[in-house]
Amino acid sequence: MNLQKIMNIGIALVSVIGLVFWVLIAKDQTNEGMISNMIWLGKILVYAAAAIAVLFSIKNLASSPAKLKMALIVIVGLLAIVGISYGMSSGTEVVSNTGKLMATEGASKWVGTGLRVVYILFAISIASIVFGGIKKALNK
Repeated sequence: MNLQKIMNIGIALVSVIGLVFWVLIAKDQTNEGMISNMIWLGKILVYAAAAIAVLFSIKNLASSPAKLKMALIVIVGLLAIVGISYGMSSGTEVVSNTGKLMATEGASKWVGTGLRVVYILFAISIASIVFGGIKKALNK
């Protein structure tokens, strides 16, 4: 059996399971158990898709040393950006008006880190677009 047939059988099987769950949910609106089963099926499918994507990416990278080297450079660069962002972030507790703790110091620091990573990556992407446009215009 080739991979295409296995994929088609898997897709058909998941489709039938999803259709059965949907019919059972539509038949009885108060059946919360079937809704949780549908959510469970969705989670399994997401995890399976993520695992397959990671496995095939690793397989593809392992087949070419040049691709592996470039991937490692990108990963190190991303980790450097995360490290710089973490160092720039200040973690302060977030307290609501009623005095309830909404975010701990650590959580606040990681939120700040995530925001700074997004800002830095956004700036890099805009700079690369502008640089690419200027380079293309000068080469004509």
